[in-house]
Parts: sequence; structure tokens; C-alpha cells
Amino acid sequence: MNSLKKLGGFLVVAVLLSACTSLRVASDFDKEADFKSYKTYNFYEKGLEKLEVNGLDKKRMMAAVDAEMQAKGFTKAANPDLFVNLVVMKRERTDVYDNGFYSPWGWRGGWGWGWGPFWGGGMRSVDRYQEGLFIIDFLDPKTKMHVWHGRGDGFNLDSFKNREERINEGVKEILAQYPPYSK
Repeated sequence: MNSLKKLGGFLVVAVLLSACTSLRVASDFDKEADFKSYKTYNFYEKGLEKLEVNGLDKKRMMAAVDAEMQAKGFTKAANPDLFVNLVVMKRERTDVYDNGFYSPWGWRGGWGWGWGPFWGGGMRSVDRYQEGLFIIDFLDPKTKMHVWHGRGDGFNLDSFKNREERINEGVKEILAQYPPYSK
């Protein structure tokens, strides 16, 4: 009985940890760009027109980028040193959870429930949702080239729980890698 309690406790912790997915962030940059020369920014309008999210999330993402850029000392300007381009890509994600509990009591290969050589009784759940990849690109309007690319992968787009906070945190995690030489 004691080992069953330990197993149950372990399963609860495992399920809770598996439910806590965080963004996987990465970035890349142009090694020849002079990042110290960039002081102002604005959003790339053509990119915002193509952004495939609802109006509320677009507004949230822009507000989160504004807050982070201003925290880094940037000023929003009509003729900026950097354009910020936002992209969201979606894919169907399926997670299967199996509690791993099997016992001699369970389904016996077509013979119905009861005791037998087959172990069963494990519980399985399937979770399907849209997973998003957030991309934040910085473009130099003078050279018309990308100078920095940041991405966060693993955002559950179907969940509306604490959505604004999760968007803010995701943008913050991505932009924590800018500027590339600050570490």
C-alpha cells in the first residue's frame, strides 16, 4: 500500500510537470551589424498586415514588444533605425499522457474484464491543440536586411488562461537575447 501511495504521488508530480510547458527560445543575428547604433524602432506595417492572429492577440503582442523595447532604452519613431516584424506560425500538436498503471485486473484480449495473464487498467488521455511559434525579426530599413531573428516555440494557442501574461512573458523571453553581445 505504501508503494502505491508513492506511485500515486509520483504520477501527480509527473502530470503537473508535463502540463507546464515553457517556450523554447533561440536567436540569430548578423555579425556585421552595429547593434549599438540602433536607438529607435517601429513595427513593420507589411508584416503586421500578414500576421495571422486575432486582433486581440496582435494588440497584446505589439504592447509586449513596446514594453520590452522601451525597457531596453529604445524609442518608438516614425523613421526608425529598426523595423520590428512579427510572425506567428501554427501547427497541430497532440500530447498523449499515460499514467503507466497496470495490474492483473483489466481487459483480457476479447474475454472481458477480470483476472488474467494480461495487465491493463492504465489510463490514457490525449490533448490536441494548436501550438505556436512566435518570431520577432529586426530589419534595418537602410540596408533592407534582417539584422536579428528571435523565436519562441511551444505556445499553446488554444488556451485562453492567462493569455496576456503568457504573451508578455514569451516576448520578454525572446527579447532577453537582444542585443546579442550584451552578455
